[in-house]
Amino acid sequence: MLIVFSQKIEFTAVDLGRHLENGKIVWSGPQVLFKNFYSYTEPDVRFINHHWLAGVIFYLTFLAGGFKLLSILNILLVLSAFILAFKLAQKKAGFYISSLISIPVIFLLSERVEVRPETFSYLFIILTWFILDKVSEKKNQRLLYWLIPLFFLWANIHIYFFIGLVLYGIKALAEILPVFIKNAGDYKARWLAAWLESKKWLLNFIWIIIACLANPNFIRGLLYPFNILKNYGYEIAENKSIFYLEHLMIDGNIPLAKGLMFVLALSFVSYFFYFKKFNYFNIFAGVFFSLLAIFAIRNISIFGLVFLILFSANLGHSLRFIKSNAYYFQAEWRDKYRVYLAGGTLLLIIGAGLYLLHDVKTTKLYLRNSFGWGLARGSEESIKYFRDNKLSGPIFNNYDLGSALIFWLYPQEKVFVDNRPEAYTNEFFANIYRPMQLEREKWSEYSTQYQFKTIYFSHTDSTPWAQVFLSSTIDEDWTLVYFDRHTVILLNKKNNDPEKVKSLTLDNQTIRQRVRELVTNSDFKGKLQLAAFASLMNKPDLAEEIYQELLFSNPDNALVQSLLGGVYAGSQDRNTLLKAKEYLKRGFDGGYKLPGLYNQIALIDWRLGDYAAAEDDWRQALKLERKNETALYYLNQIEELKLQGKILLDKQAP
Repeated sequence: MLIVFSQKIEFTAVDLGRHLENGKIVWSGPQVLFKNFYSYTEPDVRFINHHWLAGVIFYLTFLAGGFKLLSILNILLVLSAFILAFKLAQKKAGFYISSLISIPVIFLLSERVEVRPETFSYLFIILTWFILDKVSEKKNQRLLYWLIPLFFLWANIHIYFFIGLVLYGIKALAEILPVFIKNAGDYKARWLAAWLESKKWLLNFIWIIIACLANPNFIRGLLYPFNILKNYGYEIAENKSIFYLEHLMIDGNIPLAKGLMFVLALSFVSYFFYFKKFNYFNIFAGVFFSLLAIFAIRNISIFGLVFLILFSANLGHSLRFIKSNAYYFQAEWRDKYRVYLAGGTLLLIIGAGLYLLHDVKTTKLYLRNSFGWGLARGSEESIKYFRDNKLSGPIFNNYDLGSALIFWLYPQEKVFVDNRPEAYTNEFFANIYRPMQLEREKWSEYSTQYQFKTIYFSHTDSTPWAQVFLSSTIDEDWTLVYFDRHTVILLNKKNNDPEKVKSLTLDNQTIRQRVRELVTNSDFKGKLQLAAFASLMNKPDLAEEIYQELLFSNPDNALVQSLLGGVYAGSQDRNTLLKAKEYLKRGFDGGYKLPGLYNQIALIDWRLGDYAAAEDDWRQALKLERKNETALYYLNQIEELKLQGKILLDKQAP
């Protein structure tokens, strides 16, 4: 657990900056609780700040110990949640089995390691579960009163307090349902017994709702979890289904989460097989948290904690049944081999830890950021440059960078956008933000309207519109003056002092020299980011140089092979295209199995005149993703060209 959450903060890509600023100004600027306070584009849009108290906690922590202490706080929160979940699991299945089950759970927790209010929800969900479990164990409903202060805090710290409400409802239903079923023969007795049981749970629920209403936005704040997606005009990966994302990215947690869901379902079948009855709470909770994880990848860490509890409970009950009927599970046998069981468990845990340490230096399937606490290297270099050179706005920035700019520049500068889709109208994203990056006419229109002086942008933004924008923005009006592993800064030649622009502009030789200097002091992820930046700046030879360096130290890295193949794919030379195809196939064979890779290979085959191979590649892409739009489009084109007699199934060029 310590290894997983000891990852440095990529400050320019997370929302921590905005949370810190919230905590700093909430008492002097209460409008931050109700309006889109930090933006100059849509300042009057109503915004329900459902996480303001987390900002206060984060800011006080930051004042006490900076970003390193924030990392430690994050570790303590998730560790507390994990220990509570482990205690619940251990009570059902014992220490050794719970320890083994914990290993894949810790891997799942690596999906969400950033310092964010959501981590409080991990703890609060398991605390709610712990209290509900104690209510059943002690047969004392007065313990439910502990939920009232918990939900008061939760409703002001993070929007996931609604998960706690659902969990409470599931527990109440699980308690009421057996009472209802027990009196199946007597209609009146059934309803009376169910009502008497319901009253106990309903009264406490009313107090919990009152606690949740104690937030700055009152009823709006209570209902906001159910309304937030109504105004959510910007699609973000963390809210996408795992079945959607598995075709777009390589994430070791996606197949792991799917596998654990299958194993959990089998454990419920096993439980029913041995006991011929249902545990309603466990079943309903298992279904609910599995659906949360399926529909949004951000929830698979929460699912992991719940899986630890539920699977241990199902397995523990089944093992207790077996123990009473099989010699090999009797106490004498267990005592005899306890040392081997403990040793095997310890070796597996050590092996998992060593794998994670290897992963952070190489593949980064689970640990994506550099190892350590506090900010990642170079996170604050760009703002130092901005201040040292007395740059100013209006600034055009991208979605990812907005929160960092809020922390660095408010109140001197406001942002164009930040990473709160709910704080901007759907029309803003659909008609302004995306079009102005994709269409030069729109960019010219809004650049004139807002009179941008500076572009302050994350070149790590992998959205199609950001990539198009960055690759086409350096022109007669804009010049590149700064870049690092994360960001770029460009100045408008007309809206800034010409002498300053001239003195700060980076020429081609300086850009190349600085990229090489940054690569020397960068980790694996930083080198990949710089190689991608070189490609955006139309310097494929520089990108190739970085990828080749990475392959020299790790020749079998499938991701790097795929990326290098992508660089070669932009060539017009036949031999280089063949080399591109070779590297792309190596990447695919090495585990980077994505439909997009087959699309790239198919396009290369098409350009080489091998239409049969291209057709086969696109059909392979469809096997991985049935609705792959690129493959469907080109296969349709191939069929039309065949009917017109313009291509044959051999390698004959049209």
